[in-house]
Amino acid sequence: MTDDRPAPTGGTPRTVLMCPGQGAYLPGALRHLSGVPSVSRVLGTVDAHGTALGSTRTPVGRLLTDSAAPDPDLLLRTDPLAFDLATYAAVVASAAVLLDLATPPVHAVLGHSVGDLAALTVAGVITIEQGVRLLHVRDRLLRDAALPAAGLLATDLSAEPAADLLRAEGLPQVRIAARNAPGQTVLAGPDDQLAAVRSAARALGRRATPLTSRTAYHHPLLAEVQRAFRRLLRAQPVAPPTLPVYTAAAPGPARTPAQLRTVAAAHLSEPLAFHRTLCALRLAGFTTYLDSGPRALLSTLARAGLPGCTTAAPSRTPAGLDRIRLRLTAALR
Repeated sequence: MTDDRPAPTGGTPRTVLMCPGQGAYLPGALRHLSGVPSVSRVLGTVDAHGTALGSTRTPVGRLLTDSAAPDPDLLLRTDPLAFDLATYAAVVASAAVLLDLATPPVHAVLGHSVGDLAALTVAGVITIEQGVRLLHVRDRLLRDAALPAAGLLATDLSAEPAADLLRAEGLPQVRIAARNAPGQTVLAGPDDQLAAVRSAARALGRRATPLTSRTAYHHPLLAEVQRAFRRLLRAQPVAPPTLPVYTAAAPGPARTPAQLRTVAAAHLSEPLAFHRTLCALRLAGFTTYLDSGPRALLSTLARAGLPGCTTAAPSRTPAGLDRIRLRLTAALR
């Protein structure tokens, strides 16, 4: 029987495995793990199913095991579907390794943005083949939408000052895409307006960094794409989760098939409140937060937003099995 109930406050400490989205692709991120059976299985499945669907020009296995593979910006420009598939595969493969090694075990999974698809896969809700198929469908919908040039901008502002800045600059098409931490808010919108925000933020002495992103995720620009994607998701079978599934788009776990399908589409136009979800998890008794990406992206945000909790990025590169095991032991002891 699947236990999808949050841990009660004051109970046994529990561990969350966090699945990042944007930023989870790094060339050769899994080169030290390519011989691990679970990693080989993920990469082989992604490439085999992608080939059957008429996939990308670049095998995901090569992107993630060859440090000379294209960097994120180049890959996104030349083969955006390969970028998405590599992001998904890197997180799912790293998560498989962490789940095998973690003692005590992981008790829940948390997705961030398109990392929700990886989280659903890790929890057994969808298969790897389904994940690949959904990314192909999403790619087609994004291409057919003919969206304007748009993207994401990470700032070191909290949400209220960020909203004040947008009002002061008169930039109604720029929206808050993600409230990640007290010191990080991500903005989404057309490229020209993001450039204006960046200049205004820098004039105030604040950081504003463009993110490698295909479009303005978590923005109303993608509302129709999200509606079309959700319609297609209705036909997708979903299994009961083997781990509670949380998302940065909602504070509680997704339980029903409808909620789980909603998780798969939320990253398109729904704004994120990652810090809110982390706080809800802490109140529910979760005390350790493991990042399954090759960078320490989500663990850094968790450390900033949850002082006193344990955070770790055991898969951050370079990482072979022995190093990952040591990092996990230090985090879970």
